[in-house]
Amino acid sequence: MNKLRLALLAAVVGVSTLLAQTPAAPPPDAPKGPRPKLSPHETISANIDKNRVTITYGRPHSQDPKTGEMRKIWGTLVPYGKIWRTGADEATILINQQPINLGGTVIPAGTYTLFTFPTEDGAAKLVVNKQIGQWGIDPYDEKQELARIDLKKDVLETPVDQFTMSIGKNPAGGGLIKLMWETTQYSVGYKNVPAPLVTFPQPSPTATFKQRVGLTDIELVYSRPSLKGRKAFGGLAPYGEVWRTGANNATRITFSTPVKLQGADVPAGTYELFSIPGQDEWTVILQKASKQWGAYTYKQENDTVRVKAKPTAPSVTMETFTIGLQDLRDESATLYFAWENTRVALQLTVDVAATIVPQIEAAMASPDKKSPGFYVQAADFYWEHNLDMTKAAAWMDQAVAAQPDAYYMFYHQARVLAKKGDKAGALAAAQHSIALAEKDTGPAKEEYRRLNQAVIDSLK
Repeated sequence: MNKLRLALLAAVVGVSTLLAQTPAAPPPDAPKGPRPKLSPHETISANIDKNRVTITYGRPHSQDPKTGEMRKIWGTLVPYGKIWRTGADEATILINQQPINLGGTVIPAGTYTLFTFPTEDGAAKLVVNKQIGQWGIDPYDEKQELARIDLKKDVLETPVDQFTMSIGKNPAGGGLIKLMWETTQYSVGYKNVPAPLVTFPQPSPTATFKQRVGLTDIELVYSRPSLKGRKAFGGLAPYGEVWRTGANNATRITFSTPVKLQGADVPAGTYELFSIPGQDEWTVILQKASKQWGAYTYKQENDTVRVKAKPTAPSVTMETFTIGLQDLRDESATLYFAWENTRVALQLTVDVAATIVPQIEAAMASPDKKSPGFYVQAADFYWEHNLDMTKAAAWMDQAVAAQPDAYYMFYHQARVLAKKGDKAGALAAAQHSIALAEKDTGPAKEEYRRLNQAVIDSLK
């Protein structure tokens, strides 16, 4: 039913709009097949100022459909301080054919899910999420939120028994979306976003950079100013002053797991990245993201982390400001800023072993059959991270026993035995790998001859 429903909605604005969104995956324990709906569904639509806005939502009753008893809605059926699906069954869908300014936030044309976040003091926010296709709030991906918009609250003279939404003209201009249930009405206005007369290029284009380090996903969003004949540090970015570390909005960085930056602990989350340039030393600052423009509202008391770094002078002039990650390892990387003749590098570390080792140990202890490839991966991880080589050697014994003719298995075994200190065993494994590889007629023969010879040379 979810797929059919979304397909019908997509027809309103074109299939391409809907397919541009990312549907949410169902939870692993979700029942198979369509779920029964206990509340009638309604699609409402209004064409205001030549922009059609459509909402499809489930309409629960105040009366319990199973017992017939009247239920308390706000604070009970709709809990305070939690995300609500804004209706019943599937989460509520919003489709806008053209961009709209919804309560002060620009919502691009597309398909979205509308959630509501009510609080005990009577206030509520309308949450616009790019995630679509989920049943209720399961699962809910906060990272895909586009906005949380304040709703205006009014008291209805006549109670509304069945949850009702409407789209109509706003006396102040544009459209008005209303949510009504019991004696409470929430509303928010919207207006079309006028198309620009001319689309000009950005002086400092926005860039998004994504990189995985070990098991940590890192995302950077920043604007990239260019010199254009100007001086960067001590000029565009004065020494000793807080800088947005880019242009336009403050630079934003997200870590999916806890990390260390220059040795300082940084919890998982999204931060705004500021810096204080200096001729001999830089201060790099992370604050919880608050969508600041520039550094005009920066307050030091909101800092999460402050670290120091020494600038260096690369041989090549960098015309456009660049942030990147290099020197990638499972557990570390270098985060750097570069512009003009200045480069600032910071050490970023993650604790991969703390996550992976317990999983490996649990898998090895289980009676489930393991593939030879799994033994090799586990042994290689221990080899790469200088962990227990006795265990790694035992796992490689299992791997080569399962595939005694695989020359690449013996190469991995040779590496493990060499690090374990078993030179004789490492030499024998490497020589056996070369002998087996000689039977291969492809290019891998030469590669494994070279790899194994490197192991043999390291034993001398």
